[in-house]
Amino acid sequence: MSFGRRRLSRTVAAALLLAAGVAVPAGPAEAAKKGPDLAVAASGTRVPLGVERKVVHLKVSNLGDETPTDVVVRVRQPQEGPGPLPVALIWHSKGGVGECDGDFGGFYCRLLPELIPGPGETVDVPVDATVYGAAGPYEGKFEASVTIGPEKDANPADNTGWFPLELVDQSSADLSVVAPDVKQSVRVGADDTPEPTGTLHPGETGAVRHTVANQGRKAVSGVRVTLRLPEGVTFTSQPTECVLADAGRSAVCTYESLTLVPAVEDTDPNDTTYSAVELFNLVKTAASTTAPATLRGGTVQVEGLAERSTDDRSKPARTALPANAVAVRVVDTDDSDNEDGFAVVLAAQSGGDDGGGGGDGGLPVTGPQAGLIGGIGVAALAVGAALFLAARRRRMTLVTPEDERPAA
Repeated sequence: MSFGRRRLSRTVAAALLLAAGVAVPAGPAEAAKKGPDLAVAASGTRVPLGVERKVVHLKVSNLGDETPTDVVVRVRQPQEGPGPLPVALIWHSKGGVGECDGDFGGFYCRLLPELIPGPGETVDVPVDATVYGAAGPYEGKFEASVTIGPEKDANPADNTGWFPLELVDQSSADLSVVAPDVKQSVRVGADDTPEPTGTLHPGETGAVRHTVANQGRKAVSGVRVTLRLPEGVTFTSQPTECVLADAGRSAVCTYESLTLVPAVEDTDPNDTTYSAVELFNLVKTAASTTAPATLRGGTVQVEGLAERSTDDRSKPARTALPANAVAVRVVDTDDSDNEDGFAVVLAAQSGGDDGGGGGDGGLPVTGPQAGLIGGIGVAALAVGAALFLAARRRRMTLVTPEDERPAA
């Protein structure tokens, strides 16, 4: 083979390498997915002596970037001593969680599909703590775990945790609050309550709903709720009991005339005596937010203003405090469930969205599709230019085998 042909081959190889170097980076690169990543926590695990049943909440959070297909929550409470456990856990008596089975000391619940948390979301799973005539304080523990399938959890290390379960000798109120994630847009109905209208999109109005309950032994007269919204979300018009701050991202709502009695005394659903109420605050999402997105960092915290005797309900509720008075926080048996977090989940706007959700849940693509097409074009130009220069510098001449023989 002639030297000119070998030189041309090297030039072509260099051109192909150049083409490869130009074309590969120009293609779109989708951010790596790690899959679903569930974690479990617990709140409200201190039960006052004298209370027969308290609702404990397991908080199942998805720290990953995908939604699992199937989620099972398990609770295991080890036996301590020969007799029955002073306080035992079982699934919530009112249901609404999913398919549950087992017994005191160990049970499981397969969550309903609508309760399975998506990326960045948290779901509160209620569990009943039942007391069996305990004569004194008790300190125990229980194990809670969460499993998924058929997917694999990206970080199984946080799928299981041990949590305290205590009986405490405190004859006080015990407030708790649960605030689910904000995922629905709403409109205010004729009775001034928010009505869901579909998935929540940027620029639309949602409602932060939070249920405040008294699971202690004394009533609470007056309740203060402190709310904090994630970045990109602000409060809209609020009740007169609420004062806004931080450019509309925080609110302090003082309900001075709201009395919550212990749950054991709330026996008639038709009277005006309440052990729990659901409150709501309207919020608006920024129209400039890119969706789909999960805006994390929302919190709601509750505290009682004063204890009130429940043996004389003929007396009116506590009147408003004078201007120079400061409310003193009431003693609370278990303040681990006085605060709850929530996220605001925004769906991508799409044509023909019927309120069933938007977007395919995929991660954003880093680089437009046009980059791949442009890269291929640049690569083709590079190959053509390299071949053209090689042809001009050395013309290749075809010869017969006889011409390749050396001269005699």
